[in-house]
Amino acid sequence: MTVKEEMVIAGKIHGTHGVKGDLKIEIFPPNFRLPGIIYIKDKEGNYTPLHVEAYSKKKGLIRFKGYDSLEKAKKLKHRYFYVETSKLPKLDKDTFYEYQILDSEVIYNNKVVGKVVKIDDRLSTAYLIIKCTDDKIRHLPFIKEFVKDIDPQNRKIYIQPPEGWFSL
Repeated sequence: MTVKEEMVIAGKIHGTHGVKGDLKIEIFPPNFRLPGIIYIKDKEGNYTPLHVEAYSKKKGLIRFKGYDSLEKAKKLKHRYFYVETSKLPKLDKDTFYEYQILDSEVIYNNKVVGKVVKIDDRLSTAYLIIKCTDDKIRHLPFIKEFVKDIDPQNRKIYIQPPEGWFSL
């Protein structure tokens, strides 16, 4: 299937539940209203639509049309699922989805100094993991003091790192 719009990972299909084709599902964006069609991606990067037949947000279970048995449902387990970016809930100003920040160029004093390769949000403060032009990986706290501006359309992040950050 050819997809015209940008797709983004919206969650993960975990293991099966019961014998009728139900699957455990985890949805990543908070307050996300699951659309009637979601997609899985094959090894070649092609998207296959899955039509939602039943979904229980409370139980975290989903069933898809055509996958009404345990054997059929097993083919979908442990897969990420995708939705069109237009289906994602709108965020408040100065709030971004991870896909909008990953691979962004990091700019300091009008020079590209690296690229965001990961976001580590396991601690109370999130960190941008930046692969710098000198091939070193540096961590920058994702706070206004150091991250001055984010331009998601042009994939650019403007920073003012702490003194000595480049010598780390």
